[in-house]
Amino acid sequence: MDSRRKFVFIYTVLSLATFTYLTFLGETDIGLYAISFIIIYFFLRLALSPRFRSGRDILSYILFVAFVLLISTRVIAILFP
Repeated sequence: MDSRRKFVFIYTVLSLATFTYLTFLGETDIGLYAISFIIIYFFLRLALSPRFRSGRDILSYILFVAFVLLISTRVIAILFP
């Protein structure tokens, strides 16, 4: 199995497990789902294929911006209720 197929397979399994776990807990915040999927993506990308780090990946930039926006809105909501 090549590295891309392995990445997609493991990402799918981990995302499904995360989705099932959060659903089982009764979580309804869509932002929490998005944040967890983004963290899984970056973790697997760095762990499974270090050569991807050197290349330019537009999806990574978009996901990073989305992650920063989601986290910053949560921090602002906590600091300024």
